[in-house]
Amino acid sequence: MIGYRKILEQAARQMILIHDPDVLIRLIIKIVIKAIGLEHAGFLLYEEEKGYYTLTVSGGKSGTKLSEGFARVRRENPMVKYFSYGYRFWRDDFLIHSRIKRTLESKKMLKDPLRRQLLKELQYQMELHKAEVCLPCFFRDKLVGIVILGKKMKRKTFTFSELGYLSILASDVAMAIENAKLFQGIRIQLDKNRKLFLRMIEVLGGAIEAKDKYTSGHTSRVAVLSLKIFEELCRRGIVKKKNYQEKLRMKEMLHIAALLHDIGKIGIPEHIINKQGPLTPEERHIIEQHPVIGVNILYPLRKEFKDAILGIKHHHERYDGRGYPEGRRGCHIPLIAAIIGLADAYDAMTSDRPYRKALAKERAIGEIRKNKGTQFRPDIVEAFLNVLMREEV
Repeated sequence: MIGYRKILEQAARQMILIHDPDVLIRLIIKIVIKAIGLEHAGFLLYEEEKGYYTLTVSGGKSGTKLSEGFARVRRENPMVKYFSYGYRFWRDDFLIHSRIKRTLESKKMLKDPLRRQLLKELQYQMELHKAEVCLPCFFRDKLVGIVILGKKMKRKTFTFSELGYLSILASDVAMAIENAKLFQGIRIQLDKNRKLFLRMIEVLGGAIEAKDKYTSGHTSRVAVLSLKIFEELCRRGIVKKKNYQEKLRMKEMLHIAALLHDIGKIGIPEHIINKQGPLTPEERHIIEQHPVIGVNILYPLRKEFKDAILGIKHHHERYDGRGYPEGRRGCHIPLIAAIIGLADAYDAMTSDRPYRKALAKERAIGEIRKNKGTQFRPDIVEAFLNVLMREEV
């Protein structure tokens, strides 16, 4: 005797933690097949945007289970109509193929042609889907899906006690699926909002560049290179975060910081930014204020984007402590800032500036190598060189 209560408790505990409908359904089907010993089982999930039920998950022995995505059932299907419109030929709410067959063979059926026709259609549909039992999954009055159970191993029959427990499970599955869909919808909307936000940041970065006729495309190039260096650092195990979400969060903060690293130049006079010759000490002092000006501009967002703002503030620090604005050194420079600092320097060297022409790529790489351990953090230099080498290959 299988402990169905334990199976339900286990399934319920796991369902709460899963916010992906597909993963959730696969878990349930896997549990049911293993616990009851079925040849196969599947799930017809209602897809609102398409207006029909699709066999999204199918599990079991090869040769017996149906192909996922193969079965599509419209709302006019006899099984859907039976569950949705409240037909009740029996006291319970599930369909059993063997019971339908016995009922059709009884003499009473000859007196009710409409009922007989519906049962024939149900029998055909269940045979088409290789179903021994079909269980409805209702969330309130909505038929979310239909659980299809194939035959038991060794041709054992289902007991009403088993089907009763599975019917309870089907109700729990329906509620879990709707919750998972809700979470999925929220995730999709948040992702759309995030992409829109990043696009707005890119536009703002472009507006910053409008002040400097020599830096067109600079922020986007710095952002792209910074992200590549970050991925290389992750591959090397240098970025130490507890989980994927933390790494994703750090990557997002790096992206924002890289796009806005020069936002403080909004507060720098254009005649200094676009000066053709060398800067005077006073002018250099003014332009070195742009990281702090950037922090002040973004101050209202300090809680939400703390790491990004620190990256902006310290992207001109040097590994040897001779940078600005605070003269931080070594590991006291935030990783985001150190990555942007190298990407920014490389793009600056390989771009035309008011006071000089762009350096050749090889010469710029040589400068990065030469300043490893002085201006730039050594492991970031190695990651940068690996990125360039991989792109050349």
